[in-house]
Amino acid sequence: MGGVKEERWEQSMADAYRQLESLVAKRESQGEEQGEPRTEKQLFALLTQVYLNEEEVRVRQKLKRKSSQRISRVMHEKVGNFLAQRLTDYEFLAMEGLLFAKKNGKVVAVLKCIPDLGSYDTHSWNATIARFAKQYQKRYQLATEQLLFVVCSLSKSLDAAHAKELTGIEVWSGTALTAPAYREALQAYVCKCVETMEALPAPAQQIYFLSADIHPNALACQLIQGETTSLPDRWLRPSVSELIQYLDSRL
Repeated sequence: MGGVKEERWEQSMADAYRQLESLVAKRESQGEEQGEPRTEKQLFALLTQVYLNEEEVRVRQKLKRKSSQRISRVMHEKVGNFLAQRLTDYEFLAMEGLLFAKKNGKVVAVLKCIPDLGSYDTHSWNATIARFAKQYQKRYQLATEQLLFVVCSLSKSLDAAHAKELTGIEVWSGTALTAPAYREALQAYVCKCVETMEALPAPAQQIYFLSADIHPNALACQLIQGETTSLPDRWLRPSVSELIQYLDSRL
């Protein structure tokens, strides 16, 4: 890349970062008027920034695709900093794709950030979580109740047939569940999925969610391309705010 083409790319990246800042400011202004919590949108914007940064690395190093390992490392570092600002009695250490939460030098919990549940070669959310739980228990000698998960987006993660099986919701595709008309139905489905998580002893306190639809990587791509876009306007439960409350209660 060189000359005019490089200048255009650098300008598009600079515009993307500015637009993300503008979206955050706009959402916070609207949120204050509507009493909306700020935590989820701030974290989602932070994750979007991780993907913007990775795209810069990819282009400058002339790589064919983004590095999922680097994204995971940076994501857990950023989330650790984010939580440390809100849980000052904790120490957070990102290591090997996990975030270790320590209190008085003792590991209290271990957090795994999952961009979406549709990127893993498993037949269900429960199977994905079970695989992670088994892997980390063995590698770090962790108790199952110490494991926490944050799912950043349900993009590519929804199964229409499974939704009907659990809740009776009937849609023509999993993607349709993210439409505004299915807002309550989607939350009911997520709650049912969490309830049936056999891999975790207390799933409602161990798996948390962010966006119902857009993926932070997709938002980053839209910003780079200069498309008109916005931050998500709804957040799933159990939420990241509830995660912070849960950790705070364990002090």
